[in-house]
Amino acid sequence: MKKVNIFSLLISGLKLNFLQASWNFERLQNIGFLFSIINILKIIYKNNIEGLKVAIKRHIEFFNTHIFFSSAVLGMVSRLEEDIDNSDPEKKSKEIENAKIGVMGPLAAIGDSIFWSAIKPFALLSGIGYTYLMGFSADSLIWGAITSIIIYNLPRIFVKYYLLIESYYNYQKLFFLLQNIRFQHLIKVIKITGMILLSIITAGYLYKKDLNLISLRPIDNFLLIIIFILIIMALKRKTAISSILISIIVLSIIISYIIG
Repeated sequence: MKKVNIFSLLISGLKLNFLQASWNFERLQNIGFLFSIINILKIIYKNNIEGLKVAIKRHIEFFNTHIFFSSAVLGMVSRLEEDIDNSDPEKKSKEIENAKIGVMGPLAAIGDSIFWSAIKPFALLSGIGYTYLMGFSADSLIWGAITSIIIYNLPRIFVKYYLLIESYYNYQKLFFLLQNIRFQHLIKVIKITGMILLSIITAGYLYKKDLNLISLRPIDNFLLIIIFILIIMALKRKTAISSILISIIVLSIIISYIIG
């Protein structure tokens, strides 16, 4: 019978917001992690003071992973603390420590790629784009900031609590879950969507300024968006073929302009 309930897990998940409140050069996020899991440890070792002391010592050791994916480690470790027998504390500590080390690195790499390289720039672009198109008024700045915050935090909250619950109730399938999520494909989709958004913002700005630099026909604007995306993708590759592709695109634009 499980001792830890869903309410206790959610409380620990909320406490994970303070994971980075105390850093040190030797063990990094260990104090924040212990702070997050301590209420669960007190439930598991309610009538075992010595066991609680050993568990606290176990989790004051090194800890470092991506802050939004740390909930997966918390859920998994909570279940291991509950399931592994206490008859051999040294063996239990070793098993739990090996499990933590096994997931911290991959979760850190995945989190950095998804949030720092994809979702964060996309959220900022959305907010800045809104402010840019609506004019730099107080209202547009406020709503632009709100837009960025919402777009950034919705996936953060979902990932955090989904992994927390999933890693506790199905901790044995955590590695399988991480392997089967197409993270690279997801990152690529977010980045391409960002390119489309950037091209829409650019087209909207030019149209709003009435500079006569873009056509009012939807098909022309759609082709401009496609061309913009192709140029960005080509520039990212930095190969000879990419340079040729850019040259062809630019030449096509010039010829189309001359022909009218």
